[in-house]
Amino acid sequence: MRLHNEELKDLATASAALVFIFSYPQFLSTPSILLVSAIAIVSGFAFHELAHRLVANSFGAAARFRMWKEGLIMALALAIATNGGFVFAAPGAVMVSGVKFTVRHGLVALGRREYGLISAAGPATNLIAASIFLLLHSLIQNNALLYAASINVTLALFNMLPIPPLDGSKVFAWNPAVWAAIIAAVIAFRIFLI
Repeated sequence: MRLHNEELKDLATASAALVFIFSYPQFLSTPSILLVSAIAIVSGFAFHELAHRLVANSFGAAARFRMWKEGLIMALALAIATNGGFVFAAPGAVMVSGVKFTVRHGLVALGRREYGLISAAGPATNLIAASIFLLLHSLIQNNALLYAASINVTLALFNMLPIPPLDGSKVFAWNPAVWAAIIAAVIAFRIFLI
């Protein structure tokens, strides 16, 4: 999976904005939160988006991350206006071509199943990352690891809302039982982290 220069720039810019958003205004008094937030965002946002891309590519579909400038500006403005009280984390998304190439049939449209699996890959990646951070926290007892787990769970929860164009809407359209299982896992993580 090779990232194009423009795609890499978009992913880096969106990630940097999210680091600011998730650590504002705490980083003004505790600058070290920026490093913790960067680790959480790379694992939570960048890996989430790359998981979508990887699964789409595995189906033979072209996929690419594109930054949504308006969403990024809105996220920054809301974080500043609410003093970090409200986070809107949609500064971009992986755009999937909608078709896959098969040897037998050539170009074929992706179905609900493929879109559902592509969409589920991101939140599933967040839950895997949260599990890793919780496991590390049990060994090291560092609150930064709990913060990183919490960011991942928050991103999974937000993305699994069954509202278009969020991941949850595509997963729910494909298989409501899979959607319910992912939501149940996200809620279990959220309860554990409270």
